[in-house]
Amino acid sequence: MKALPFWFIVVGALLGLAGMLWGIQMAITQDHSLAPGHAHNNLVGFVLMVIYGAYYKLVPAAADTRLALVHFVLALIGALTMGAGVAMATSGNGEWLAQIASIATILGMAIWVYTIFRHRSALAV
Repeated sequence: MKALPFWFIVVGALLGLAGMLWGIQMAITQDHSLAPGHAHNNLVGFVLMVIYGAYYKLVPAAADTRLALVHFVLALIGALTMGAGVAMATSGNGEWLAQIASIATILGMAIWVYTIFRHRSALAV
C-alpha cells in the first residue's frame, strides 16, 4: 500500500498540530491539569505515527502487506484516543478510553516490532 506512509504522517502531523493548540490553550488559561493527556497525544499521536510513516517509506515492502494496514488501524485508534483517554483518567472521569487506547497502541507497537524483524534485511547495514 503505497499511500500508507502518507497516511501515517498526515495523521501524525494533524495530531501534532492539535497537541500544539492544546498546549497553547493550557498556557493561555494557566490550567495545566490535563498536561498528561497533552503529552500522550504528542507522543502517541505525533511522534509514533510519524516514525511509523517514515519506517514504511524506508521499507516499502513492509507497507505492501495486509499486516501494515492492520497496524495502521490499531495505531490510528490509539493515536486518536490516547490523549483524550489520559485526560479523562487524569480528571477522574474514568479510565475506559485510556485502556482502549493503551491496548490498541501496544498491539500496534507489537505488530511494528514483528514487522521490523520480518523485513530486517531492508535496513541491514
